[in-house]
Amino acid sequence: MKSKIFVDGRVFDTEYQGTRTYIHNLYKIIDNIGDFEIFLASCNPENAASFFPGSHNMHFIRYNTVSKIRRALQELPEMMTLYKIDAAHYQYVAPPRKNCLQIVTIHDLLFKDFPGEFSLAYRMTKSAAFYLSAKRADLVTTVSAYSKKAIVRHFSIPEENIHVVPNGVSNFYFEPFDKEKAAMEVWEKFGLKNYLLYVSRIEPRKNQVDLLKAYLDLKLYEQDKSLVFVGKTSISVPQLKEIMHSLCEEIKQKIFFLEDISNTDLRLLYQATDLFVYPSKGEGFGIPPLEAGAMGIPTICSNTTAMEEFSFFGDRHIHPDVAQLKASITRALTEQPSNLREISNTIRRRYGWEKAAFTMNELIWNKVGKPHHIFNIPGTPAKAAPVLD
Repeated sequence: MKSKIFVDGRVFDTEYQGTRTYIHNLYKIIDNIGDFEIFLASCNPENAASFFPGSHNMHFIRYNTVSKIRRALQELPEMMTLYKIDAAHYQYVAPPRKNCLQIVTIHDLLFKDFPGEFSLAYRMTKSAAFYLSAKRADLVTTVSAYSKKAIVRHFSIPEENIHVVPNGVSNFYFEPFDKEKAAMEVWEKFGLKNYLLYVSRIEPRKNQVDLLKAYLDLKLYEQDKSLVFVGKTSISVPQLKEIMHSLCEEIKQKIFFLEDISNTDLRLLYQATDLFVYPSKGEGFGIPPLEAGAMGIPTICSNTTAMEEFSFFGDRHIHPDVAQLKASITRALTEQPSNLREISNTIRRRYGWEKAAFTMNELIWNKVGKPHHIFNIPGTPAKAAPVLD
């Protein structure tokens, strides 16, 4: 009988975000490895199941309450008992009642590193919940060396007790495409052409404000360039609203805010853009610039926090202030880079989901049993595969 793993899949009920990408890609591969029976819970299990077509060992189960407190205190413990769960995987916060092994992934503690970008109420509630969950967990994982250091520093958890299971880039973004065809499809579907693209939730640390300022200062609208933001608002950014409100209608028509974009349409928007810009002030990892770079799209990326690792972007790996954004955007729109294929190959080599999934699979297995078969993780020595009898 296979060990049973519970996965909190609430992120499949909300807008696009990195945690959803993380769970989707990890468990798609872990499902194919076949060592565990996986129970993924969400409020809309039919929608969650659509992310895992042809799954072999996954069950999609329904949360019956929308109350976070009731779910944590009652529904989750009941689910663990009902399905005889051996280990449960949560993002950031685990329920206080612990009746199976708990795995907690803390993607970042940016509200600790950038307190001015978050409200006091947000910082207080998140800090307490994340700290208690990490302290109680049987296994703590995170997505980057930067986030691991932050957890050690802020929560005083021993470094050896925190395991890095990084994000990756799906093969979906390495597939070849026709740029002209993509541009035509985007024009027909969204009415967009000649645009700069930024994909991220809207909140202060994501720094949409400085990108908008750079766009306006450079008067790119006069060059028939549009600016496209993809992502919902997670934390209100009053300054962004103020700037938009102050613009004349002619300029406003060049600036677009898109929400609820499917993965297929998102890839299409990447493919057709003239330039992808990622000016975030802080990330626990930072998937979108890697997705753009994987596709061979000219990309400007912030060099702060976990994104410091993305030095392969070369002179377009910048500090995300208005002055550097303006200089880099101007250069990028006038000079065609020659190293786009090299960047894509580097991303493929460093950030494959397979390696991350095998790492997580092994970490979980070490908590529920002993591996005894052999498999190879690309780029690493052979290891014992966690396969049950």
